[in-house]
Amino acid sequence: MSVTVQPKQLNPLLAKYLASLATRPILTKSSTSAVLSFISEIVAGHLAGSPPPPLSAKQRTGIPPLDLLKQNQKALKLAAYGFFISAPMGHTLLNILQKVFAGKTSARAKILMILCSNIFISPIQQSVYISAMAVINGADSLAAVYKAWKMSFWPVMRFTWVVSTLSMAIAQRGLAPELWVPFFTTVGVTAGTYVNVQAKKKALALRAKAQAKAEAEKKDVVAKDD
Repeated sequence: MSVTVQPKQLNPLLAKYLASLATRPILTKSSTSAVLSFISEIVAGHLAGSPPPPLSAKQRTGIPPLDLLKQNQKALKLAAYGFFISAPMGHTLLNILQKVFAGKTSARAKILMILCSNIFISPIQQSVYISAMAVINGADSLAAVYKAWKMSFWPVMRFTWVVSTLSMAIAQRGLAPELWVPFFTTVGVTAGTYVNVQAKKKALALRAKAQAKAEAEKKDVVAKDD
């Protein structure tokens, strides 16, 4: 007796998203990246304990969506980065990787794919991300951007290599190629949010340390004057 196996039904929203990816890949990826980057920055700010300051009565427009955008200028900039830079770059790099290893399913090919992703793709993506975040956070010169990159690159890369290796292994073992984009987008945004939270916490700690030092010096000056 034969048994008919029913194909798995995709979630309707996921099916529509995949259809959009197939017909308008870059626009779909860019729009997704922009929205998720905007949300990620807001979430990271709250998780790190450094949300943007509320708007003053004079700054408010009375229109909640506009006020949200005005209050979250960094999130808007990160959304622009996601739309114009991150998504097109990720699309291009992933396409190159998939084309190089198209049709190769051996264990050796899978390991080489992970290595290529870690050695070539991840450093490019993270270098661009760190540089963009430096600019968004106020770096106004190449020297300042380079300093931010130098401070953050290796810690971020160590974290990224772990995440990239695990996510690539999961994708290779259990995901159809057409599901790789939403999967890696989700992983990337989650990892980026974590990195952003840690960076914000570090910045808060440095500001608190500098403020404490300044207050201590001020007290010393007052004590000497007395």
